[in-house]
Amino acid sequence: MEKKGRIGIIGLGLIGGSMAISLSRSCDVVGMSRNPETVEYALSSGMITSAARSYSDFAGCDAVVVCTPLSLVKKTVEDVYAALGDTTVITDVGSVKGMLSGLPGRIIGGHPMAGTEQSGIRAAKERLLENAYYILVDYNDNPADLELVRRIALACGAVPVVMSAARHDRLVAKISHLEHMAAYALVNSAMTGDEHIVGSGFMDTTRIASSSPEFWNTVAALNRGNIVDEMDRYIATLSDLRRDIAAGRDITAFLAEAKEKRDKLKYSRRFMSEYVVYADVPDCVGSIVGVLGRLADAGISISNLTVMNSREGAGGALRIELKDEPSYRKAKEILG
Repeated sequence: MEKKGRIGIIGLGLIGGSMAISLSRSCDVVGMSRNPETVEYALSSGMITSAARSYSDFAGCDAVVVCTPLSLVKKTVEDVYAALGDTTVITDVGSVKGMLSGLPGRIIGGHPMAGTEQSGIRAAKERLLENAYYILVDYNDNPADLELVRRIALACGAVPVVMSAARHDRLVAKISHLEHMAAYALVNSAMTGDEHIVGSGFMDTTRIASSSPEFWNTVAALNRGNIVDEMDRYIATLSDLRRDIAAGRDITAFLAEAKEKRDKLKYSRRFMSEYVVYADVPDCVGSIVGVLGRLADAGISISNLTVMNSREGAGGALRIELKDEPSYRKAKEILG
């Protein structure tokens, strides 16, 4: 099949490499990385068609996707624009979008809400972005350029959603950035060195505290105002709850309201890309195999499986991650 289009990707890590794999099916992909071994691997595996040594080598590309570490995104976008001007669309995959507001050029912000605990080009997967929400920001009112990046997102299997940079940064502060800060704080508050037993509730709640400290330090700096606003709101809510508990008041209504809101997310899945079901299994030989067999018979592919050592606060002994919405719904139906 004849390939149409030419896309440049700067930064061939988990996201950049995964996008390269997806886009290479229909486009010529020009890749750039600071690591020569990464470039060699990308070329030999067919992820990219050719390698760029300088930003001028991206001349003729329909779009250049900046997939560098977050701390380098703005500088890289500025340098690419200095080299290529308005001859190409420049987009990125950074998780903070306000940092590119006000820059000149055909800039379309992007944020694919996907990832894994792994990093680097060897962790790249063709379907990493499949069914993940991909936020798009049109900074300078260029609808044709926005449409091009929307097609790039679709080619990677993602679900494009258009919004302003301000709305994006408020949203991610609420649904992602606050949660990471809270997880780090909870670990430092709770882990005092005398813990002998840790429940699954603590492990689930603090899982994201295993994320890169350097990355989240950058996020905190770039989205400082929104994160502080959400932290203030959270602290106020937690303080009210503390006051009620200290006074011996009935907090059932507060807990029930939170439970109802959380349960609704299981079905609406707004701006979510993680598909997880819990399965209760008896403690006997073959019970886990039985659950997995039922899913396999239904053609459901499992992305990850965790055996829960403690059922405290969890809905079962198995935590099963699925790859997409249809698999999630089918698994929920099968496992009840």
